[in-house]
Amino acid sequence: MANSGRETAVSHSSQLILVGRLLAALAGSFAIASCGHSQGTTTNAADGPISVAQAGGTLQRCLGSKWGAERMDHGPGTQPSCKELPGADLYDKAGVRYQSGDHAGAARLAEQAAEAGNALAQLRLAMMYDKGDGVPRSGRAALNWYTRAAKQGEPAAQDQLGQLYEEGDEVPENWDLAYKLYYTSAMQGWKFGQFSLGRAYQFGIGVAQSRPLAIEWFKKAAAQGDGQSDYFARWLSDFTNNIGFRTNTEHDFVIGGKLRFGAELMGGDPAGVTFHNSAQRVLWLQGQRQALDKTEADVFKAIRIREHQDCVRAGRDNCI
Repeated sequence: MANSGRETAVSHSSQLILVGRLLAALAGSFAIASCGHSQGTTTNAADGPISVAQAGGTLQRCLGSKWGAERMDHGPGTQPSCKELPGADLYDKAGVRYQSGDHAGAARLAEQAAEAGNALAQLRLAMMYDKGDGVPRSGRAALNWYTRAAKQGEPAAQDQLGQLYEEGDEVPENWDLAYKLYYTSAMQGWKFGQFSLGRAYQFGIGVAQSRPLAIEWFKKAAAQGDGQSDYFARWLSDFTNNIGFRTNTEHDFVIGGKLRFGAELMGGDPAGVTFHNSAQRVLWLQGQRQALDKTEADVFKAIRIREHQDCVRAGRDNCI
C-alpha cells in the first residue's frame, strides 16, 4: 500500500525534513517573500487574525509570483525589486554573515530585518528557529515568524504554516485554514504549496476530496521538478490504486500489520467528503477498517465452509 502524503507531518522532528527541503529549494538566496489581496480571515491563537493573502506590490515582483501562474517567473528573492523591501540591507548582511559560517550573527541581523517587516527575513528566521540553526530551536518562535510572513502573502511561509495547522503543531488543528493556506500558496506558483494542495484534495483536508484535482495539482508540482509529486500523480492516475494514507499512523490504524486484500482497498476514495480535523478522518478510516475486517472475515469463512464440504465429499472422518 502507498503511504501517501507528507510523512514529515507526523512530528516536529520530521517537520525539519520538509524545512530542509524548503531550504534546498531556496538555495542561492537567503530566503523569499510577498504581500497582497485578501482571500479570507481566520483567527490564529498565537498572533491574532490571519488574513490569507496573495503576494502583491514589491514582494510580488521580488518573488516573481502571479495569481494563477503554474510557476514563479524566476528564482524567488533574486530580483532587484527585493532591494526595495524593508530592512533589505540588513537581510543582505545577514546572508553574507550566514555564508561566512556565523549563523548566530546572521540570525540577529535577520531578526532586525524581520522586525522591519521584511517577509524574506521572516521566513528565513522561522526556518532557523524550526531547525535550531543559529538560534535555540523553538516551535513557538517559528510559528510566530511563519505567521507574520504568511500574513504578507509569502507562499513558502503559507505552506509551512498550513502544515502546522494540519498537524496541530503549536496551534490547535484547523484543517479549513490549512487548506486556504495551501491553496493560496499553490495559486502563486510555489511548487511545495502545489504538492500540499494535491494532498489536501487527495485526503479531503479542509476541502471536498477529489482524486482528479489531486492529480492535477501533483502534476503542476511535478512539472517544476518535484519527484514526490510525480510519483503520486502517477499512482493516483491508476484508479484501482488506493489513495493511500495521510500519515504512518493512519496506515497502521487501517492495515495494522496485516496482509489486507479487501475490495475496500481498490480505490478507497472518500469521494466528495470534507474532513475538518483528524478526528473526523479517523472515524472514516475506522469505517474503512471495519468494512475490510468484515470482507476478509467473510472470505475466510467461505474458505472454511468449502474445505469442510470438500472433506465431507471425500468421505474423510476428520472434517472440522
